[in-house]
Amino acid sequence: MPTSQPDCVLFNVHAYLGQRRNATTASATTRSHDKIEVSLFPARPPLPSELYVHCPVLRLTVLPRVIRTTEDLLLLRVAVDCPPNLDDSSPRESDYRHPKGALAPAALAPAPLLLRRDEDVGLLSRGANYTVAALMADTGTPPAYDLHIFHSENPCEWIRRKVSVMEPMRRFPLLIPDNCSRLLHHETTTVVSIGGEGGTMGWADLWDGVLLCDVLRDEPTLRAVPVPVPLDLVSCDNGRGAQLDCPIPFRGIAFVKDNPNGDGCLKLVHKEANATLVPGNEYDDETGSPNFQMHDWTILTYTNTAMTTSWKDWRRDSRLQASDITIDAQIKSELLQSGSGLLGSAPGEALHNLLVSHPALDISAEAAHQGVVYLMARKKYKQPTAWVLALDTRNKTLLGAAEFGTERQPSAHMSCIAPAALPSI
Repeated sequence: MPTSQPDCVLFNVHAYLGQRRNATTASATTRSHDKIEVSLFPARPPLPSELYVHCPVLRLTVLPRVIRTTEDLLLLRVAVDCPPNLDDSSPRESDYRHPKGALAPAALAPAPLLLRRDEDVGLLSRGANYTVAALMADTGTPPAYDLHIFHSENPCEWIRRKVSVMEPMRRFPLLIPDNCSRLLHHETTTVVSIGGEGGTMGWADLWDGVLLCDVLRDEPTLRAVPVPVPLDLVSCDNGRGAQLDCPIPFRGIAFVKDNPNGDGCLKLVHKEANATLVPGNEYDDETGSPNFQMHDWTILTYTNTAMTTSWKDWRRDSRLQASDITIDAQIKSELLQSGSGLLGSAPGEALHNLLVSHPALDISAEAAHQGVVYLMARKKYKQPTAWVLALDTRNKTLLGAAEFGTERQPSAHMSCIAPAALPSI
């Protein structure tokens, strides 16, 4: 018997290729008028939902990728007749598609030629309409940016505006070591949709901060909101700090609405890890990657309701150490007997020994979901097989675990969406 729809769903950012239809099935056409069909099969977290893309007459050599999600909208990049080794984050020779149907209302005009990074592209829902916007640094006149805007009411053009940071951020009073200089410049990691009268969107660098912009204003400007400093990475190695690369394996951010009017707050999750290379066996024979031994890991969550330029706006909600997590007897029994190999009874096979990454916040406004965080978990670094863990950071419990199919794309991660209109499951 069907039950109510889930409050949010998780899915791999890389879609499956194939035709599977249901009530969510949507369609669009490319600039060459070829049909693309998209279907979402929702499941309750931590089970991953499945997204299928079907192109009857097109040759897809690169897996379609979900660029952004908000409410019942999905923005995808579909690469047509591209080399199989195309850079996964590059939109070159690709179409951004917004399928028409249950998932979205229309198709996009061709993206600007200067649009180089999927990370720069955001999506804003506006009832029956929507806006796609991309913010890119103007290398000639920093700290100015080029803002490219597409409104679904005018599907034939993109609007380009010059915008500047009129309200710079007030940083945490801390001397940043040279190894962590990545904290001091902005490179967008993801885009959050906030909404409101001005159509606020936030271009988030999870190491540096969020650039907020009211994209529906006639003369939009930028205001900067800092994010919490990763003190564990800044202070490690006797104060020299860690070399910082992409923050996605360590951090996640979301705007969570408290009510239908759009009021809400920014939430951020940060992962700390206590791991070392295995002495005498620094590279794993199976994966060819560094052989890490995880001793313990910690999840920190933060909330920012004011969203001003001050670092003081962030409040820490919880700190959860993996070795303190309680696992219900039934869940533990199921994991041990499932044959998944996720957990074992031998030393080094406990929950806190798993290599976890890509934290994602549950974005449902329901009270029961407050403090829920999802993690990707592997037994080995870059191992193709992975699981999703659902954690209650407030009550320090494991809510569940499910295998996450990443054999198609071992570096893939998950995305979370709070659907406004999905079929019951």
